[in-house]
Amino acid sequence: MNIKGHTIKDGCVEGEALVLTMPFSFLGDFDLTTGRINDLHDQAGASISGKILVFPSGRGSTTGALIGFYACLFKTGPLGMIVREAEPVIAITAVMNNIPMMDRLDIDPLAVIRTGDWVRLDASNRVVGVEKKMALREAG
Repeated sequence: MNIKGHTIKDGCVEGEALVLTMPFSFLGDFDLTTGRINDLHDQAGASISGKILVFPSGRGSTTGALIGFYACLFKTGPLGMIVREAEPVIAITAVMNNIPMMDRLDIDPLAVIRTGDWVRLDASNRVVGVEKKMALREAG
């Protein structure tokens, strides 16, 4: 399945999806040293490290962009981000830290992408490819 959308930060990455149903902030929603989501989130204990992070929106402080920078240095941040609607803080986090990011997809990403699906985020060409986890198991 391919879904068109709006590019916030160009680039092309692919990896396993981690889907959050709650808004996400780099400030306080995960452990910077491990990449693990905190206990107040719906995916508590899951790691954002090396994942395509899918979530409804960002929230919170401008300090989040700096935390995102440290997450990139520590290699605990996401490969890419897909959001329903980017707000300024999460958008600047992506741009400042060279994290490919898209929003405003033609189909709600939280309705079609599940944790564990394989996602190709091609923000340079404004398209998200999704291979369902079930299809991956059947192929393997």
